[in-house]
Amino acid sequence: MTDSYLILTKIFVYTVLSFLFSLWLAPSFIRLLRWLKFWKKKSRQINLEGEEISDQTMIDFYKNDEAKMKIPRAGGILIWFTALFFAMFFWILLKIKPDDKLFQYLNFVSRSQTFIPIATLFFGCLFGFIDDALSTLENGGNYKAGGLKLSQRFVLVGILSTAIGLWFYSQLQKTSLQIFSFHLDFANLWGHDFGFLYVILTILVLMGLWSSSVIDGFDGLAASVFIPIYLCFATLSYFRGYPNITVFLMIIVGAMCAFWWFNITPAKFYLGDTGSLGILLTIGVVAIMINAVYIIPISGIMLVLTSLSVVFQVLSKKLFKKKILKAAPLHHHFQTLGLSKDQVVLRYMIVSIIASVIGVMCGIYFR
Repeated sequence: MTDSYLILTKIFVYTVLSFLFSLWLAPSFIRLLRWLKFWKKKSRQINLEGEEISDQTMIDFYKNDEAKMKIPRAGGILIWFTALFFAMFFWILLKIKPDDKLFQYLNFVSRSQTFIPIATLFFGCLFGFIDDALSTLENGGNYKAGGLKLSQRFVLVGILSTAIGLWFYSQLQKTSLQIFSFHLDFANLWGHDFGFLYVILTILVLMGLWSSSVIDGFDGLAASVFIPIYLCFATLSYFRGYPNITVFLMIIVGAMCAFWWFNITPAKFYLGDTGSLGILLTIGVVAIMINAVYIIPISGIMLVLTSLSVVFQVLSKKLFKKKILKAAPLHHHFQTLGLSKDQVVLRYMIVSIIASVIGVMCGIYFR
């Protein structure tokens, strides 16, 4: 019981410290982003298919949506800087004084649990920052929608996902997949070793999560969906014996709450790709590590619906020359139906909370 109390105390302390540290840092960081004019300089000119927007209704829609143009992007830096600061600070202190009991207790960086999530957060946010930085240039970068070309982003995320999958397979020897009470071992599939399929699984999971990064569209929307999902996987990590992962996820939750504080209407800054990409890839990596991939479509139902809305919209336009939604992603469709942005955000949050509670229940029962 003593160990459990110590772990829970560590989780609580880190969550509070992360929130207070980010809350203290945010105003200065916002002023810096505004001084750098770190916002998009051009309104959106193309649709999801990469074609020039010609429909006057949609032109007006995006003009109204781009009225927020002078609000800085890359607010996600606040989140990953906080997480990496706490991770590296006590890890370095422990390296200096390896026998110090307090530093041993406070350290949560470990090869078996948090190395890959921390590295994923760093590289995912780094790639996202490059995209954000290019999109804030006067010419909007080298892509008409701003930032990197879709193919370039696809390659970067694909390389990172492949590297993570190879690490899981070759270094951690992960080859099994759980789906509720069903366990599938790729290393012993139909009498043959298909363990390499675990690499492909990792790529599919992470690329799928990346596709939902377009959910960062309204004031407060991304955080209202991400926080319940992170709380779900933090809970599952604790019950499945990964306390260091739990600490790491709760540090991100604390930082996201501070970001959310300044991102609700009227937003002072936006998450940007430097936040959404790293946050989404990290939760995917954690789901794979604790063997709870099947929980992602449950707790992350709004992420799934957001991705599918874009996919179906594009396919419908390509195959049938007509739109199935008034606008995509899904939250923009609801906006065109007359719902206010705040109504959409609150309803997304309600659904995400309920879905994440169901995810926790499923993850604890089927383990």
